[in-house]
Amino acid sequence: MASVTQSVSLTKRVLLTSSVALLFALAAIGFVMDQAFKEKTLHLVKERLESYVLAIISNTEVQGDELAFPEYFPTPRMVRPGSGMYAQMIVDDQSWESPSVLGQELPPFSSVKVNESKFDAPIEFKGDRLFRMTQGFSLEGENRSIELTLAVTEHAGNFYRELAEFEENLLTWLIAISSVLVCVQWVIMHWATKPLKRLMADLQRLEKGDELIFSEDYPSELRGLTTSLNRLIENERNNLSRQRRTLGDLAHSLKTPLAVIHSELENSGVDKTLIHQQVLNMNEIVAYQLKRAAVAGHRTFVSGVPVIDVLDKMVKTLKKIHPNRSIQVSTQIAPGAEFYGEKGDLMEVLGNLLENAFKWCDQNIDILVKTLYMEGRKRTGLVIEIGDDGPGIPVNKRVELLKRGVRGDEQVKGHGIGLSIVTDIVESYQGELEIKTHEELQGACFKVILPP
Repeated sequence: MASVTQSVSLTKRVLLTSSVALLFALAAIGFVMDQAFKEKTLHLVKERLESYVLAIISNTEVQGDELAFPEYFPTPRMVRPGSGMYAQMIVDDQSWESPSVLGQELPPFSSVKVNESKFDAPIEFKGDRLFRMTQGFSLEGENRSIELTLAVTEHAGNFYRELAEFEENLLTWLIAISSVLVCVQWVIMHWATKPLKRLMADLQRLEKGDELIFSEDYPSELRGLTTSLNRLIENERNNLSRQRRTLGDLAHSLKTPLAVIHSELENSGVDKTLIHQQVLNMNEIVAYQLKRAAVAGHRTFVSGVPVIDVLDKMVKTLKKIHPNRSIQVSTQIAPGAEFYGEKGDLMEVLGNLLENAFKWCDQNIDILVKTLYMEGRKRTGLVIEIGDDGPGIPVNKRVELLKRGVRGDEQVKGHGIGLSIVTDIVESYQGELEIKTHEELQGACFKVILPP
């Protein structure tokens, strides 16, 4: 049974995970902004209370041996009772309070050392929250210095009301922005997954038997997949077509020897030699057609076969077959040249072409293997040229030599069979086979192009 995760579509998975990630990101941004606003506002409160402390102490003087308390205040709120801004001072056994403290009960505070300051935020006192800045001072008089502690206290209600308003506005905006971004994300995902939906529709049409080849107007991320699918489809169709042709050719090729055997069996005196000859012909026809049907053709998903390994074995084998001929083989292979297909197909191509070269050459054979690059393809193709210094092939016979015969009896011994097999293999890989004259050796040159 498929799990819940497997049953959820890719689009829904991406949308769900991206939406959750987006909401977490916006929540983190909101938390950071809230903390930054809180710290900045609290810092402003501290700076304001510090300025009030310095303003009050600057209006405090020592007259003789007595301390003259300030009569002017940095803010009118310190004059109005219960305004929420209070100033208090402790001097030895004395204490002083601003008029705003009248009728108010404030939390006690202790003295601090000279030039030492302390900011308490917040102070919980009887259900209220307060901010307090406390600092120690030493004022020089005529006869002595007076040490005192000055405290400025403020109700924190306004601060927390402003903070609550900010958090409410921030939350509203974050919810609105989140909703808009999620909607935009869903629209973008719907638009971005359209090629995938079109690909699925094309695959469904293909399953129904439509003669479909995927178009090239897919996005670049899918173009490699559609290209591979196209080549896979084309290869399978070519294989099916080749197998049907082979069966038809086999049936057609067997008609003649079967007719001869049937006719001979009706005679009173059966010619066993003739029947034996026709049976041998039939065996050769079947072997040949099976060999042609065994061509694997292009494979989309296959690892590369190093060309140099196969080529070296072929050359060594053919040299052993022709020990009495001093044949010189010149080989040039591009580094890393690989054949992406069945190893048997590469052996058939190289084996047949090299066999022809060894058969018809005088003394020299030239082999050139190059890699072929095409835009948009990750793997490489091959260009193989095998030439010799033999008599060559006339221009007027080259086309006919490469044609796939459609006669009733397609069995042709020797040279014709090999080239016919090579032609079928090259065509199965959507490649090209060309016969020309070698520029240096002036003999026949077979050029095979296998696209990536």
